[in-house]
Amino acid sequence: MAGLRSASWLAALVLTAVVASIASELLIPLILAALLAILLRPLVRGLEKLRVPPYLGALVVVAGTSAILIGTLQLAQGPATRVLEDLPRAAARVADELHALKRSMGDGKSLSQTMEVFEDFQDGAGSQLQRVQIEPVPLDTQLLSIGATVVVTGLGVVLLVYFFLVHGDTLFRRLIEITPTLTDKKRTVEIVRAVQSDASRYLLTITVINIGLALAVAGALWALGVENAVFWGLVAGTLNFVPYLGAAIVTGALLLVGFGDTANVGPIAALTPAIVYVLINAVEANGLTPWLLGRQFAINPLVILIWLMLWGWLWGVPGVLLGVPMLVCAKVVLSRVERFQAWAVLMGDRETLSTPLERSTVS
Repeated sequence: MAGLRSASWLAALVLTAVVASIASELLIPLILAALLAILLRPLVRGLEKLRVPPYLGALVVVAGTSAILIGTLQLAQGPATRVLEDLPRAAARVADELHALKRSMGDGKSLSQTMEVFEDFQDGAGSQLQRVQIEPVPLDTQLLSIGATVVVTGLGVVLLVYFFLVHGDTLFRRLIEITPTLTDKKRTVEIVRAVQSDASRYLLTITVINIGLALAVAGALWALGVENAVFWGLVAGTLNFVPYLGAAIVTGALLLVGFGDTANVGPIAALTPAIVYVLINAVEANGLTPWLLGRQFAINPLVILIWLMLWGWLWGVPGVLLGVPMLVCAKVVLSRVERFQAWAVLMGDRETLSTPLERSTVS
């Protein structure tokens, strides 16, 4: 019986992964809209307390949020284009410096002989083989294509968020009505309310933290004279939704920017932007975020990395960005269902000593 149950769970997980991969174009906007609706729900309820109708409050909140996001994208568009144009040149400068360093550390004679052999082989091959050169797609064309996709998807997400905010409670009430027993009704209400409150608190807190991180990084890089400091602040704040991996990506990019800038003389000046970012991120990740969120949302780093690898494999970049919020919501649900609480404990870090049910029983 236990073996059959385990096989059923494994089959369900595989089926879920297959469906998630096939229906990614549908599920990604849907999940993003649901998370945004959870984040914006307290604002709509605050307007309801001021006697603003839900449909009007949702319209105001969605329109205001959309205006802020569009303004931020407009602000980042110019610097993003310049960064995309500068990064290849910076990478080439870094490669040249590494090549020169390797040449100075190695045997110059043997290296020159190797290069001569390679050049002779290349010349000989070139006389016999026809070279094919593929013209790269212009950057403007790539950005235009990406922008069109983002606009279409964004409009769909905006509509979904609005209808989630206006009609979400009605759908929830219908769900309670079709639940068979009173016990199941109570459990469903508890789980949904917990997801709404806990996930909303997490998303709101982490969003405010990441905005603060973006401002701090942009200000520090601007003080250091780094070009496009505002853009790098926005990148740092956005990628901070991806624990560990996001910080590693930003650190690597700032190392490339530092070493690729010809104005930086010496390794200390080149390393300074990345070092400053690492220090700011360390204060946020090890001090501010744990203090504001507490143990309730603490998740084992290994679980986070495996989860991000899974959703990155299934959905690419959107899966990585949405992975942690989905994991937090999953943990909230698992911690409220008695037979699944062991999984919530397994997901927690080593400081999590008991499940919510056990803590309430002890108290």
